[in-house]
Amino acid sequence: MNHKKADKHNIIKWLNIKQIDPSPFQKRRYFNEEKLKELASSIQNDGLIEPIVVRPKRKRYELIAGERRLRAVHQYTDNNTIEAKIIHVDDLKARRISAAENIQREGFSAIETIEAIVEIIDAHLIEDTEYAAMGDTPEDRVHYLLSKMTSVNNNQLKHSQISNDRLQQLHKFVYPVEKIFKNLPKRLEWKSFFVHDLPLIEGVCEDIREISFKNQLNKSQIKAII
Repeated sequence: MNHKKADKHNIIKWLNIKQIDPSPFQKRRYFNEEKLKELASSIQNDGLIEPIVVRPKRKRYELIAGERRLRAVHQYTDNNTIEAKIIHVDDLKARRISAAENIQREGFSAIETIEAIVEIIDAHLIEDTEYAAMGDTPEDRVHYLLSKMTSVNNNQLKHSQISNDRLQQLHKFVYPVEKIFKNLPKRLEWKSFFVHDLPLIEGVCEDIREISFKNQLNKSQIKAII
């Protein structure tokens, strides 16, 4: 038997690896080959603890979550198939699932972690037309939103007058943003993220990014070389 039910909408099935296309929402750019070999060995010895997640796309399948597992099996085992959970979701839902999985992973550099948080915020808010108009890229939109939230917060602390329109305009974003940061694997305040983390990915050249990814540099190490 080559498949089993996961629920009434989704099934778990063994798929040929050649049928699976990469996720367009995968932001991770560097994968440690030694770690992949270790993962492949673990999968060979103990099996795949959790199936990868895919969705049907143009008579093939598109990866949503589980790129490390897929790479490990494909590159470092003789297996031609992998166990996959097939779900039916639109682009936005697929993007949200991919972003949520990325932030859970260990071995990220500081830049990758910051970019993953930006992706989570953007994926959760992008359906709001007001938010979508705040910039052309996820980084632009998140920066604009957090800068406005910071400005309002600072004015409130100073007891400065703020227009009702401006308060209402931004208030609807405060709760979802705070909820996103509260649910991160490592607790982080959005104000701190805006001041200390977000600037690290603004205008960083590709060479620095590559060094950061390959060496899994932390924030202090990145600040020392930019």
